Amino acid sequence: MEYELLVSRATLKPGDTVQVKGKILPDAKSFIVNLGKDADNIMLHFNPRFDYHGDVNTIVCNSKQHGVWGEETRETNFPFEQGGKVEVSFTFAANEIKVQIPEGHEFSFPNRLDLDVIEYLIVAGDFKIKALKFS
Repeated sequence: MEYELLVSRATLKPGDTVQVKGKILPDAKSFIVNLGKDADNIMLHFNPRFDYHGDVNTIVCNSKQHGVWGEETRETNFPFEQGGKVEVSFTFAANEIKVQIPEGHEFSFPNRLDLDVIEYLIVAGDFKIKALKFS
């Protein structure tokens, strides 16, 4: 069963953080967190893949501008477990988003769209949301 939570008309500015807490489904293939302006303008597409589209235990990140996907990047630090609980934090900076994943791992993804505010957030896939916190 796939889940989805959409937040529109949010107002995240540089310095703001959003934390996503939840449980990964036991037979999960992947889940996503998208942050941006709208569905066609995504600053960060965060997609942990357990076994999906040829990727195994890999985090795929990308951006989308005017409906066109950019170049994917891959993170091989994969601290996620099927059936496990997880918390991921996204901190918006003017030129990047800092992503804090479990086990103290962190990486950054550039603000390719030069957005000065994040208004759109979607969490979807094989992930059941327990909490969403903006700070």
